[in-house]
Amino acid sequence: MEQIRESEEQKSNSHVSRLHRYLPFTPIMDQIFEEYTSTTDSLNLETRAHKYLHGAVENGAKIVVLTGDAGHGKTHLCRKLIESYLSYDEAEARALINTACDGNERIVAKDGSPKASLWIYKDFSELPIDRAASEIEKAGSREEGTTIICANEGRLRAVLESESSGAKCAKLLNDFAETFNVGLASRDGKDHIINLNYQTVASPGGSLVDRTFKEWLSGTRWSVCQKCSSCSGCPIYRNRSLLSPQVDHKAEGRRRKLEAVFATVERLDAVVTIREMLMTVAYLITGGLTCSNVHERLRRKSHGWQPEFAFYNLLFQSPDKNLVEKLQHIPVLQAIARIDPGTRAIRSVDERLINQQGQFPEGEIDIVFEIFNAGRNQTIDASNGIDDVIGNPRNRNERKREAQNVEKIVRSLRRRSFFEDELDEVETMKRLGFPNGGDFLEILRGDELQPARMATLKGKLIAGLHMLQGLRLGARETYLYLVDPAFGNATSHAAIISRRISLPLVKLIPMADKWELAKEHPERAMSNAVDWLERHVVIRIKLDEGDYEDFALDLMMFDCAAQASGGYVPEEFFAHDIRKVTNFFGRIAEKTGGSDQEISLFLSGRMHSVAIDNGVIQVGGGN
Repeated sequence: MEQIRESEEQKSNSHVSRLHRYLPFTPIMDQIFEEYTSTTDSLNLETRAHKYLHGAVENGAKIVVLTGDAGHGKTHLCRKLIESYLSYDEAEARALINTACDGNERIVAKDGSPKASLWIYKDFSELPIDRAASEIEKAGSREEGTTIICANEGRLRAVLESESSGAKCAKLLNDFAETFNVGLASRDGKDHIINLNYQTVASPGGSLVDRTFKEWLSGTRWSVCQKCSSCSGCPIYRNRSLLSPQVDHKAEGRRRKLEAVFATVERLDAVVTIREMLMTVAYLITGGLTCSNVHERLRRKSHGWQPEFAFYNLLFQSPDKNLVEKLQHIPVLQAIARIDPGTRAIRSVDERLINQQGQFPEGEIDIVFEIFNAGRNQTIDASNGIDDVIGNPRNRNERKREAQNVEKIVRSLRRRSFFEDELDEVETMKRLGFPNGGDFLEILRGDELQPARMATLKGKLIAGLHMLQGLRLGARETYLYLVDPAFGNATSHAAIISRRISLPLVKLIPMADKWELAKEHPERAMSNAVDWLERHVVIRIKLDEGDYEDFALDLMMFDCAAQASGGYVPEEFFAHDIRKVTNFFGRIAEKTGGSDQEISLFLSGRMHSVAIDNGVIQVGGGN
């Protein structure tokens, strides 16, 4: 009877089991693949790419290419198009995806309406390259219907450049290149290339991340947990409570911080697919635990193990060594771990967390730790700091163990504080390790910046770019100096200047603003074809005769240059980014070399002019 009563009190939530089907930990991870998703368990997120795709087909598109990394939802978009355009229900559309989307079958409207039919290639990698090229030529010659082609970027290039390619392949290859140069998904309204690598999961105003949390954390599916005897000690339910506005008024703020983390990773040039995002969200809620796992752990130990499964710790650190290898299947977590606020010591934050009492309510399971100290296990409530951790170590091993305990608890408190504190975007970026990230975001907002503020930011960045070239100049220079690439590394005290560019000829603009043609045709702009997030600050340098050169800085490169403006930059850490910047300036210097009659020389911190007059070398004074 006792065992029966216990089993009745310990509930299992079927929704937790459903979330596990999104995790790449076991063979049941079917929910992350469109072909195997069941209708009852599916998560249908509306994306801007679907809206654009539907509109393009309705307006008579001939060929639409969906390209991007695996997991962006290319097959999902095809299924949604069959539903929205041809009027099939979800189950019927899924059946067609699995049986009629190899490009050989014409799919017509279910209701017999005179809509254009669809020819869908759900995976171009299933075809040999030569045959795939022939299929594109055949699609271009069809008199009716729209052909949808799904292909990752590498496969698409290989097909379009193959020996079997013809006129249609050549046109699509040119159109594909132009998506990067002019930012248009289509130049003529007939052939479209939707590059899903531009898609973001953290777009402002209703991101895919937030919508996923909202779908999985709301509703009555969690009511069964409230009747479970393990509820008060369950980290899964605790994560749901921390992130659900129905339970905690601070949940919205925490979700905004999660959006900021994903956006920051994307601004570091990481491509986060929808599949990765879904796996990450399912992992942050469950921590890889099932209901039975939680019941078993609580039978063995009631408190102390839960903090490792708090969403803010799961985001940056694996709770279990056995999970480390499995988490390799969610690459975005590796990128997120590099911006862990728990590893960054900020004095004002640490003094508050460590020394001030009552920073968090007492007894919350995600801040009650079990540690081994002074030869015995202890339970520590970290709401009052770490005073209880500090003991009287008597040997090296005890000192090491105490240091490990302090590190573990302080890092967890820093992460919790990051999600709890009311932070503006400047402070948020600092906590994530980018002291100049606020400046980066200011520039990305573009038109909102006042000219005086833009001039200040530009001066700071130019000073940093000089420093990266080995020029120690002030922040009030009115020229951008380019070091001659042949002499840039000759000595740290001298450099030959190849060219100087007046600052009004240097612009800092968001990525979307660099695509002038896209602004003339906003309905076909790539920034409107997918969920968009500004990720790069573009340096535009105007050259002679109206020509210009653009260079895109991601968040890491921008922060590198901005830090260098202070007179120092850790060259080994930023070596890759420094090399990119100096190579870009080297190309411009070679393209627009200065006058043969006058040479500018940077020597011992001062600029000198060297002129040759009838064979006589004259050296001007430094400035």
